[in-house]
Amino acid sequence: MKYSQFYAPTKKDVAKTDSINAYLLTKAGYVSQVAAGVYALLPLGLRSIKKIEQIVREEMDAIGGNEVSFTALQSEKLWQDSGRWDDENFRSILYKDQESGMTLAPTHEEPMVVAVKEAIQSYRDLPVLLYQFQTKFRKELRPKSGLLRGREFRMKDLYSFHLNDEDHQKFYEIIAGAYTKSYDRIGLESYRVKASGGFFTKQFSDEFQVICETGEDEILVNHDKKTGYNKEVEDQIPASEKDKLERVKGIEVGNIFHLETKYSKPLGLEVLDEKGERQTVIMGSYGIGISRLLGTLAEVFNDENGLKMPKQVAPFHIYIIDMTDTGKGEELAELLEKEGYEVLLDDRETSNGGKMVDADLLGMPIRLVYSKKTAEADSIEVKVRETGEVSLVKEKDLLNHLKKLLS
Repeated sequence: MKYSQFYAPTKKDVAKTDSINAYLLTKAGYVSQVAAGVYALLPLGLRSIKKIEQIVREEMDAIGGNEVSFTALQSEKLWQDSGRWDDENFRSILYKDQESGMTLAPTHEEPMVVAVKEAIQSYRDLPVLLYQFQTKFRKELRPKSGLLRGREFRMKDLYSFHLNDEDHQKFYEIIAGAYTKSYDRIGLESYRVKASGGFFTKQFSDEFQVICETGEDEILVNHDKKTGYNKEVEDQIPASEKDKLERVKGIEVGNIFHLETKYSKPLGLEVLDEKGERQTVIMGSYGIGISRLLGTLAEVFNDENGLKMPKQVAPFHIYIIDMTDTGKGEELAELLEKEGYEVLLDDRETSNGGKMVDADLLGMPIRLVYSKKTAEADSIEVKVRETGEVSLVKEKDLLNHLKKLLS
């Protein structure tokens, strides 16, 4: 891909904010702010989001999830039937349209229950595992921290339906493992942290937190086990565990909940069990903040020069700068694209210094520079953005070198 044909509007002058991710993602042209807590994804940002989603999709499919796409609009009646339309706990996050009797969905338990209720009758039809990637809306009263707390955001939500609590608990552990694997693949070290079940359940819920000094959450973690507790349940930590925990700041990147029968019971979701008796279906809810993950990556992987995106979710693998008029840059780009790499060739009519600055700002894993000096040595300059290491690599060895760096 040629930069001249790609929309990546970097900015020299961006007002400093208390949010690293908002500052860097805006400056690097990944996002554009529409309003407080509302960001448009530009081409670079969308490319990363799609890669994040694909990793999560693969892990959800691997445990038996079925991808769906539900509407953002939901009816007032459905939420009245579940008891949430006038629930004080949800009133602050609902975008209500009283005239049409609809709401922009902050979550999807109710419509998922309705869809499953229409299709299942027996215990033989369970479990059902439905997930989606969708834009959510919440009446966030204090939108801040860029993509970490917004009024509109991208989310993966999965809902599971089980005959009994035993089956639900087994799946709960399975999806917890899938979440950990997803974050590992994205490049983030996550901690499974016990938190309040809120108005869903008296059981603990589980948050997945990434340790970060700029995080809003205060958590107590065991580094050896990669587990911990949210400060909100600190009074419930067993005394035997407290001396093994460190108090740190974190960013919540996902959560899983035991819903029990909170939504299935009022909406009448029942099946016949093995004895022919009617049983209310047990549910679970599991969310991953997709756009929040992009914000978290920006908070964790950066330096004074810009972003340092992990190779598996970076918009492009390789950034090429050709300082000559030989056409070598295009030749390299064509070669590398045939090898399966995603390449951004900076062919803009701007200074080489400016191109070098933007290469660091955008944060692609590898930067290649071809110049008269490297040409004399039959070499290409290779810079690894993560470490800052710069080396001269012979052209004949370039492919093997890149394979080692990007494997």
